[in-house]
Amino acid sequence: MSSDVNVVWRRGDGEMPEKVKYVVKAAQDELLLRSLQLPFSVVDTIRYNASKNDQTVNEYISAIVMRSIEPA
Repeated sequence: MSSDVNVVWRRGDGEMPEKVKYVVKAAQDELLLRSLQLPFSVVDTIRYNASKNDQTVNEYISAIVMRSIEPA
């Protein structure tokens, strides 16, 4: 097994490249969905609706939560 690693970006290197941002956001979305322990059908619906609205899963779920706690 090789221990060679290509480092794409490190904290403090300046702005994160777009391809790194994409991977980080995708990982955050997966962690959020797994932590909620929702049924697969609900997870698929969330992914679909987030994609349809051009949002990350995190942004989509945050919007739902914010709408539900807005004062009446």
